[in-house]
Amino acid sequence: MGWALLFACLGAALTRRFPQRTRHSVALVLAAWAAWNGPASPGHWLGLAFQSPSLVSMLLLALAYGRMVFAESVAPPAHSSTHMPVVGFGVVVGSLLLLDLLAVWPGSLYAWGFGPAALVLALAVSLLPAVTSGFTFSLYRPEVWVAPTALLLFAATRLPTGNVWDALIDPWLWLFLVGLLLRAVFHRRSAV
Repeated sequence: MGWALLFACLGAALTRRFPQRTRHSVALVLAAWAAWNGPASPGHWLGLAFQSPSLVSMLLLALAYGRMVFAESVAPPAHSSTHMPVVGFGVVVGSLLLLDLLAVWPGSLYAWGFGPAALVLALAVSLLPAVTSGFTFSLYRPEVWVAPTALLLFAATRLPTGNVWDALIDPWLWLFLVGLLLRAVFHRRSAV
């Protein structure tokens, strides 16, 4: 499903200058192709190389797809730096998991993700933006609802692998978050 969402977003992005019906049709055809079972599907090969996207990535892709396909009815959000603490947290968690992969510490942070303590801690940290915003839900503030929703889905399904870190972050999402953080740093430096 994650690769199908990625291909739907790709189709919607490539056809953004076309009418809404065309964007939606191209996105659905590409999503169906990616979801097809077997070696004729790009999702098959991407799954072999990269496993599956995290639940957070899937929710963000679904949000991006909705914004691209239904652009006439959904206005784009104004640029805001309120999501930077969440981006920074994602970069830190991804970096710690990368260092764990490289066996920098004596223990294993990734293995800790299979236990219930990691889920409880991740859920508590993911609820901080919601608490500070007064529990206001908005599609334009994904930092408030994406991670808690992904963790609740993970708790119900244990997808994608049974490890809480795989539900929260994947290598592509980590690279995207690093890019957002670097862009914010460069914008701040150029403004000074």
